[in-house]
Amino acid sequence: MKNFVIAFCVFLVWSFFGLWLYYWLQDENNQLQSKNIERVKNDTPALDTLSISEATENIQNRQPNLNNTTNAVKDSGVLNKTLNAYTPDGDILFSYAQTIEIAKNIVDVSIPQATKDFKYKLNNYFVEHPNTELHITSQYSAEENTISPNIGIQRGNKLKNILVETGIPATNIVVKPHITPIDFKIDGTYSRAFSFLFQPLNLERLEAIKNNIPETKIIYPRFSTSGVLQSPELETLLAEVKVALDNNPDVTVEVIGHTDNVGNANDNYHRGLEFARQVRWYLVAKGPINRNRIRASSLGESEAIASNNTEKGRNLNQRIEIRFTD
Repeated sequence: MKNFVIAFCVFLVWSFFGLWLYYWLQDENNQLQSKNIERVKNDTPALDTLSISEATENIQNRQPNLNNTTNAVKDSGVLNKTLNAYTPDGDILFSYAQTIEIAKNIVDVSIPQATKDFKYKLNNYFVEHPNTELHITSQYSAEENTISPNIGIQRGNKLKNILVETGIPATNIVVKPHITPIDFKIDGTYSRAFSFLFQPLNLERLEAIKNNIPETKIIYPRFSTSGVLQSPELETLLAEVKVALDNNPDVTVEVIGHTDNVGNANDNYHRGLEFARQVRWYLVAKGPINRNRIRASSLGESEAIASNNTEKGRNLNQRIEIRFTD
């Protein structure tokens, strides 16, 4: 019994000691937290102590810079992923999300339906600004087939022909091929090969075009009931026409048939036209030359260059005239 009383007393003493120690530590911790809160309050300026300018500056620092955002969009190449046209001042005339597509080693271009009215927008701008010229930048790759003229020019001329049909004069359109590495897709296509830029009209360029147009040629091919007969003269003509058209993208060829005055004028007109069509067919088929750049016509017996009273004169009058026109 005595031992129990002693043990119970020891238990009570330690219990009171433990409770005292616990409350003492809790009080120290509370005091420390109070000091930290007070320190934070003292270090943080009250909202009403901020000046108006400081508050405004803080707000402005949190706002995005719209100019920087616009520049970032340009720098990211977003505009380079669309079909764009620019004015001489560098303003965007239009921008299509669906672009004109090319295929590796293929001259033809593919224009999506949603983009087909690009030609009207370009023509409308030209009508309002007739003293300008349109530059068509046409990209192509060194990895593509080597042809003459290069495939960049030929693709650009596809678009040029479309724009000429729309109403823009051929002399006011300049195709600028640009050789550059192209990352063709798996199917061989690429959709960012073209862009358009209006520039002030270059009068010196126009004068140079006029001076570079080849002179009119006269040939005397041999004809039969089955058509024009191949001859060295026709082969020479074919080579000259092909070089002239390759070097002058704005030039077209008119093949004109002439006859003597044997028979009536109406029959001679149709005979001259048939001669011209046969020569045109030869140039288109053997060139090969774009059929849209060559047309056949007839003047029949109306422009004789010699007397029809002799066989020699009649033979001279039965001729083919090749005119190069801008």
